[in-house]
Amino acid sequence: MFRLALCCALLACASPAWGYGYTRDEDPLLKAFRAAVRAARAGDLAAARDQAAGVEWQLRELEQPEDLGVSFREALRAAHAPGTPPAVTVAAWANLVCLALLQKFHWNLREGLADYHRARARLDAAQTYYELALAGNVRRRDAAARKANPKAPSRHEDIVKTFAAARRALGSPGLFGAGKRPPDAAAFRAAVRRIVGHLRAVFPDFVFPGTAAPPGRERRR
Repeated sequence: MFRLALCCALLACASPAWGYGYTRDEDPLLKAFRAAVRAARAGDLAAARDQAAGVEWQLRELEQPEDLGVSFREALRAAHAPGTPPAVTVAAWANLVCLALLQKFHWNLREGLADYHRARARLDAAQTYYELALAGNVRRRDAAARKANPKAPSRHEDIVKTFAAARRALGSPGLFGAGKRPPDAAAFRAAVRRIVGHLRAVFPDFVFPGTAAPPGRERRR
C-alpha cells in the first residue's frame, strides 16, 4: 500500500485566477489542506484539527442532498483523534479534497455546462485539486504497476488526457461569435466517469458518494 504525499509543486505552483474571486493559492480548502498536512506531519494534531474546524462550510455543502449528499464530518473528526498516525490524517484531508473535486464535476453536470466561464473555472479548480492532493499517489501506483509489468498503462497520464477531453467538451464561447462551439454534456459526463473510475481504483478506502467509512477506520496506505 502507498502513503499519500503532496506533489513537490504544492508549495511552488503558479497562481492563475480561477474566476471565483481568488487565485488557487488563496483557495480556502487548499490553504487548509496545506496547513493541516504540514501540521500532521510535524506531529501537531491540534493544529491540524484547527484547520478542520475551518472547513466546516465545505463539509456542510457536501452534506446537502442537492449536492453530493456525503457526510464526511465524522471521518474527518476521527482522523484527528489523539494518537492517529500522520498518514491517516493526511489521507482524510486528501479524501476531502477529492470530494471537493467531485463537487465541481457535479455542479457542472447539474447545470448542463450552460455557463462556459463558470464551468471552465470549476474544471480548472478540479484539475488543480487532483494535481496538488492526489496525483502523487496515482503516479506511485503507476510506478509499482510498471515495475510488475513494463507495459502497464498509466492512470495518471490517462487522467490528464481525460481532463483535456472534459475541457474540450465544454465547447467554446468563441470570439465575438466566431469559432463558437456548443458544449457536449454527454462527452463531459463520460470524461467524469472515467476520471472517477481511476480515483476509485487508486483510493479504494476513500469515501465517495454512495459509500461510507466507519469512524476511525485506518485507511490502507
